[in-house]
Amino acid sequence: MTTGPTLAFGALPLQTTTGGSATVVLLAFAALFSATVLSLYLALRLYRGYRTGGNRDMLLLGVGLVLLTTAPILLRLVLSNVPDVSTTARATVATASQLLGLLLILEVVYVRR
Repeated sequence: MTTGPTLAFGALPLQTTTGGSATVVLLAFAALFSATVLSLYLALRLYRGYRTGGNRDMLLLGVGLVLLTTAPILLRLVLSNVPDVSTTARATVATASQLLGLLLILEVVYVRR
């Protein structure tokens, strides 16, 4: 679905835009931004708890949360702007970050110290 103007030189289009309405795009970016800010806020609270009490589990939980939520968003955003990175590689890196975050969180929850 092509939306917006298309600039053409002869028969070849120079620029096209694709996607949904501007409202949906803005809402999606707002949701991603909100998820990132909330994740970082919670990770900061966990880090402060780690600094106060010295509990290593708080630190691992915060790192796992960031790897699960914030890192994949930022990796997808950054890697989508690198021309030589394929869609498969971008998805693999983001999924690996999520998996590592889940493993850290599960390690905190299920391993007794």
